[in-house]
Amino acid sequence: MSKVSMEKKNLNRLAGEFLVASRLTQQGYMVALQWGTTIGYDILAFDKVGNSAFLEVKSTASYSKRWMLQNKYAYPDKEAMPVSKRFICCVDLANGKIAPDVYVFPAEIVAKGLHYYFNDKFPNSDSYHFSLDFKPQGRTKEEGISTVGQFIESEKYLENYQGLGIEAVTG
Repeated sequence: MSKVSMEKKNLNRLAGEFLVASRLTQQGYMVALQWGTTIGYDILAFDKVGNSAFLEVKSTASYSKRWMLQNKYAYPDKEAMPVSKRFICCVDLANGKIAPDVYVFPAEIVAKGLHYYFNDKFPNSDSYHFSLDFKPQGRTKEEGISTVGQFIESEKYLENYQGLGIEAVTG
């Protein structure tokens, strides 16, 4: 397998962020894209009555339903922003579809999936993979064991922007 260039990774990152922003605006949500690495989120979604949601976008173009996340995602309560307002949008650019899938996960659901997969035995690493089709480490051959996606019920977060807690613009 060839190594993906930094330029291609950056283009995939941008494609994911623009895709999520586009889908949010199509649904009637107001958005502001954040540039840079110091803020802690990629998109601010908000409404006219003061509700807001902070979205981090993660894209994969190499492996379908598998994203690389920083280890901080395993412990969302350690961040300054309220966990109830933080979401991780996982964009699957590798699914082979013309329209990529976007999962809109609450931060605590991603943490739950990471803890399930790693059995609370996290590697000494700055990043972890979040893989919906994988069974927990050490239990891959056991019958009846749920994949991470099954465990966190990932399909209910597919294109589910209503869970952000903000009101769409109507009329």
